[in-house]
Amino acid sequence: MDSPMATMNLLHADHSRLFTLSGRPFRAVYPVLSRRAGGLSIGINLNFDKGCNFDCIYCQVDRTGPLLPEGELPAPELVMEEIAALFEALDSGRFYQETPFGDLPPELRQVKDIAFSGDGEPTLAPSFREVSRAVREFVARRPWPGNAPPPLRLITNGSGLFAGESRRQTAKTFLEDGPGEIWLKLDAADPAHFAFINRSRIPFDRMMQGLDLVVSDLPVTIQTMVLDFGQEGDPEAMPADRTLWDPLLKKVAGWAAEGRAIRAWHLYSVARPPALEGVRKVPAERLEAWAREAAFLPFPVLVFP
Repeated sequence: MDSPMATMNLLHADHSRLFTLSGRPFRAVYPVLSRRAGGLSIGINLNFDKGCNFDCIYCQVDRTGPLLPEGELPAPELVMEEIAALFEALDSGRFYQETPFGDLPPELRQVKDIAFSGDGEPTLAPSFREVSRAVREFVARRPWPGNAPPPLRLITNGSGLFAGESRRQTAKTFLEDGPGEIWLKLDAADPAHFAFINRSRIPFDRMMQGLDLVVSDLPVTIQTMVLDFGQEGDPEAMPADRTLWDPLLKKVAGWAAEGRAIRAWHLYSVARPPALEGVRKVPAERLEAWAREAAFLPFPVLVFP
């Protein structure tokens, strides 16, 4: 049996979408130990095709290989079958009879959220609305310890929420009929870093205009991946220095000054091996120093090294 600390380090570094329980492979639903959720997170992957309009340099998903055809995307029935089976194993304790989750200490054995994340942008999946409503209904009808169900979390780059109807439907599923939260990506607020880090086909100006709409309508938690790229002296290196941080802080401070309903801001760094070489974790001290600079904001600025 591994020590609790070794188990936590292993699970924080491995958020594989491939999960097997008692010999049964799961394809759409997967458990992870999440730093930011503070415990066990049940992930839902609607992007078997790795469909995403970002290609972030820190992403653990390798998008260089062949993609699955759209016909192989997960059916809603598969998602709900797997989530029911996983929670049955959690309720019975069978889930904790296998490694590595069996070595988790008791305080980390509580489901902290059900998160729409996976191998791409969840809101781009054709079944996103149907599955999110079905998961919300699943959460509402089952009993929970202390009568407090875990929140549904949408981890998103926001692009699928630019249209007003998408925002209204998402608000109903994740916020109005909650409990739920939207965790919104903002890794860069200037064109150079946006192009370098997120490598999106969406023009920078359009992305910022769309995010302005999202934070105007929806309460969000902002999530910022902070990383260094390349070694010192490398002409292609792009460290996470003031040229990245100053525009980010200005953008978020502007939203705060306009009264946008921001719940929190997460500053975190690389925990899992990225698909692209050269991506490096930044020291915790740098994240903590930037969080102190942002302490004037009217919401928590939290660090996850």
